[in-house]
Amino acid sequence: MFIKPENNWLINTANLFQLHPYKPLLETYYISSEKLYEPIMKKEISAILLFSSLLLVSCTKDAVKPVVTSQAIGTQTTVASPATQTTSSDNAAALNSVNGYLRLKLAKDSINTDGILINFKPSSSALYVPGEDAPSMQGFGDVSLASLSSNNIPLAINTLPLKPSGTSISLKVSAKTDGIYSLSLQAIDAVPAAYNIWLKDGYKKDSLNLRLYPSYAFNIYNADTASFGRNRFKLVLRLGQ
Repeated sequence: MFIKPENNWLINTANLFQLHPYKPLLETYYISSEKLYEPIMKKEISAILLFSSLLLVSCTKDAVKPVVTSQAIGTQTTVASPATQTTSSDNAAALNSVNGYLRLKLAKDSINTDGILINFKPSSSALYVPGEDAPSMQGFGDVSLASLSSNNIPLAINTLPLKPSGTSISLKVSAKTDGIYSLSLQAIDAVPAAYNIWLKDGYKKDSLNLRLYPSYAFNIYNADTASFGRNRFKLVLRLGQ
């Protein structure tokens, strides 16, 4: 495009023309005639280009104008899934209908061990029920572990309800020789995390939360009957304590 450099108004107008998106439509009118340089056309051409440019900018701003909502910047709106919305009555029902279990092990070492299963079932009884519970049989091993039913039957498998008010289960431990032994929580399944699992040591007047520390070391002295048997340990499950 030919532009006379001495005409400052024409240089500015030409620059605006080069950037104009409708250049092909205006080009014929803009440069096809020598009348472009006549003073009488200066204001008219500049006004046309300026007006059309301003109109384009205005339309572009409207096209890309963001939609502003009432939500504050930096905040998040979370809609809870119906599956995660529970009521206090639902939670109470879940705590009253626990179907789960845990396994405990008494060990002297990696070879001399004995284990029990405590099974929680809402419809069961804390009493010994044949076919539901399994009695513990005294074997020839160096260690022996059993849980006690509410009527003091030693059990290898003890099925009973888990109550939100708290459930206490007595344990019977014995060993042929003096030494250091361990009681450990080997597995836990479907017991709500709201229940703490405490091992109570009546001999040492001590207790341990097995959820946090799953193994407890202790001594057995056969000359001291309080250090073993059915009166030393209790397993206590209770809510949040």
